Amino acid sequence: MIVHVVLMHLRDDVAADELERLAANVQDLAESIAGRGSCVIGTNVTEEPLSQGYEFGFAVRFADRAALATYHADAAHEEVSRVIEALSRSVLVFDFAA
Repeated sequence: MIVHVVLMHLRDDVAADELERLAANVQDLAESIAGRGSCVIGTNVTEEPLSQGYEFGFAVRFADRAALATYHADAAHEEVSRVIEALSRSVLVFDFAA
């Protein structure tokens, strides 16, 4: 299994409805490729002082690298990536085998 993690340090002017739309689009894209329940999305709730400004994120579990490659190649991924970039000061992507 490959876990794809995306963390966003949001711009100050991002509205809640923009994050809701992004979350719905990420969920739809992830589940269309990796299946229902493969994606978790949310805001940072840690009390530790280690978040480095990352306030919103998601993780998608893929069966293998081929499924992750299919996700990256999907046209909807390009649009989701564009929105993530537009809403963020910085983005951290971290993929790992589990």
